Amino acid sequence: MLEHYQRSVTGKQLHDLCVKTLLLLLFWVTPALSNDVNGDLNNNYQDSVVDSNNSTEAITNNYNAAGAGSAAPVMSAIAPTVMGAGGNDSCLMPRSGGISLSVVGLTGGRATQDEHCNRRKNARLLGAPQAVGGLGLQVSAISVLCQDPSVFRSMMLANTPCPINDTRTGKLLMGKAAINKYKESPATFVVGYMDAKEFWDTLLRVGEEDNEPEDVEASEPRRSISDRFRTSKQRK
Repeated sequence: MLEHYQRSVTGKQLHDLCVKTLLLLLFWVTPALSNDVNGDLNNNYQDSVVDSNNSTEAITNNYNAAGAGSAAPVMSAIAPTVMGAGGNDSCLMPRSGGISLSVVGLTGGRATQDEHCNRRKNARLLGAPQAVGGLGLQVSAISVLCQDPSVFRSMMLANTPCPINDTRTGKLLMGKAAINKYKESPATFVVGYMDAKEFWDTLLRVGEEDNEPEDVEASEPRRSISDRFRTSKQRK
């Protein structure tokens, strides 16, 4: 009886060992022989592997201050504002600018005088009546404007030449007398002569003799309006 029981136990242990061994072999061999398909199931690809994971790569640029691992970007160069220039009663013209490079940015500004603006203001001050704060010097105001070549030329074409002083007699020359003075030395008295030499030589007839008779009224001594039109003085 005991011998029969021992044989039964031994057989049961062998049976359990075989079952465990069979299960172990089954789980070990199955992954190698399964031929699983990973990827698109619409196509019959054997032993193919398709990665369906969407990978996203994020790049972050950290700009650090001076002395760190990466350099910081250069700040924008903003042109400065020039104070005291460009006003309604100012002839200062502001100019400013800036430039940014990969390493450094530079800006600058300055104010320059506008010559034409100064000329107009000076002429206004000289020619305006004294009642409004001017000096009342009309001839001086015209002389200031005549320093511009375009104004000098326009005055000449309008038969109102710019006045000029005769240093020998101390008189102010206007009209025909001023033109004759220009003709004596156009390079000295004509503003902008060298820039339009051919024009002025033709207009003033430089090098030609003036044989036209002088105006009778201009040759006679000038009398005042009182001397010419008062009957009492005409009788005398």
